Amino acid sequence: MTNTKLLNLSSSANSAKILFATDEWFASAENILSPYPPTFIADLYCPEGKVMDGWETRRKRTEGHDWCVVKLGCGDDSSGPMMIESVELDTAYFTGNQTPRVSIEAMKITRNEQDCNYIGNDDYLYNWMPGAISRLASGKSFQGTGQSTDAIRRAHAACQAVALNTTKQLSGAWITILPMVELQPGYEESRYHKFQLDTNVKRKLVDIGGVTHIRLNYYPDGGVARMKIWDIHQQTSSRQNHAAIAAASTIHPHSLTSSTTPPPSSKRYHQPELSSVLHGGKGLACSNKHYGVPSNLIRTTLGVDMGDGWETARHPHRPAVITKDPVTGLQDTPLMDWAVLKLGMGGVVEKVGHSDSKGGVERIIIDTRHFKGNFPESVSIDACCCSNLSDDVVCASAAADNNCSSVVEWFPLLKRTALSADAEHEFLRDDGKMIVNGSRGVTHVRVSIYPDGGLSRVRIYGHPFSKKDSNEERLISHL
Repeated sequence: MTNTKLLNLSSSANSAKILFATDEWFASAENILSPYPPTFIADLYCPEGKVMDGWETRRKRTEGHDWCVVKLGCGDDSSGPMMIESVELDTAYFTGNQTPRVSIEAMKITRNEQDCNYIGNDDYLYNWMPGAISRLASGKSFQGTGQSTDAIRRAHAACQAVALNTTKQLSGAWITILPMVELQPGYEESRYHKFQLDTNVKRKLVDIGGVTHIRLNYYPDGGVARMKIWDIHQQTSSRQNHAAIAAASTIHPHSLTSSTTPPPSSKRYHQPELSSVLHGGKGLACSNKHYGVPSNLIRTTLGVDMGDGWETARHPHRPAVITKDPVTGLQDTPLMDWAVLKLGMGGVVEKVGHSDSKGGVERIIIDTRHFKGNFPESVSIDACCCSNLSDDVVCASAAADNNCSSVVEWFPLLKRTALSADAEHEFLRDDGKMIVNGSRGVTHVRVSIYPDGGLSRVRIYGHPFSKKDSNEERLISHL
């Protein structure tokens, strides 16, 4: 899709540089400037997850949205202001993790008074952004990193300051050259997105004397393979002339486990893991299985990588800017994905009578092993006791918009609670905090993740409805 009549101002081959990016967990922002076509290797993973050739941020679990700042370049004279004709965005291979919406802003960075005596020095194009000089000097990839809240605040303030210096507008706003637009998945037939700048926008760029930097905004997160900012290339002209809820579980990070201190799920427990495939558990259905299937959730072993779990695509309708409920501290969103699991051994028998009687769900473990930048923000579990109904009926009711049906009664089992990266989250009924209706009989559970993401394992422990004496010892443990 190269246009030989235009110059790509955002190509690293033309001296374009990334000065700042809010998050680069899965893939470094520098990739988006590459002059080479994007590539994809299906089975290539790194400690942070799937290796992607583009700029990809982790699933946004904090307030705001992701963005990066690019210093444009034109190769022969990369310091002067430039004009922009059009924009091209390529989401190649980002088929379930592309950013759903983007916008692009532009600005001309001008010299401060103290720079006037150093006309030949173009450091002012870089040092206005905190940390930019050290980033460029390091020469390393920033994949696997993310900026702190304070660093993002300072970078945003710097953007406002340079805009105020150039436009004299008190708002400190940059000029929007591409309003918020939707992007399609990176399949061959839908990966390319081309946008021509509006005449009024071009006039604004002329008014400020051209641009030197752009800011690419993701709403709210995701990935793009390549960005191309096109300008008519006039090699003999000067660029100057262009101006004509906090978690309520016991969290066991996998980074702190070892052969001598294994995670809780690897230790013997007095009740069987009824969700496990070893005891007849089944992964029946889910709302989305873009990167994994629910049957992976019930395996007995620890997950070997992100592919060994259930992961959904990034929700295409997630809000442009993430907000949180001031009461719960969780994302203020109705968006979620779900998976239905059937418990083995007939399910969990109801606990009746005195407090010493057996029955009900006693323990739940939610494992986000390997999911470091794409774990769900939070999780909840509903349950039902439907031994007399078919699995198809149960799954159909789980998908109902109102989360219930006249046939199946779904009731809360685990309250919605925050999750963390790469850890086992252990919930105990005796704590009396997050497991509710823990005494009721259960045959199926519906695991809901907000708003999307990936889980490695879901483990439900309780007193089984039935078991064979000859297999009792094997069923009590899945070591």
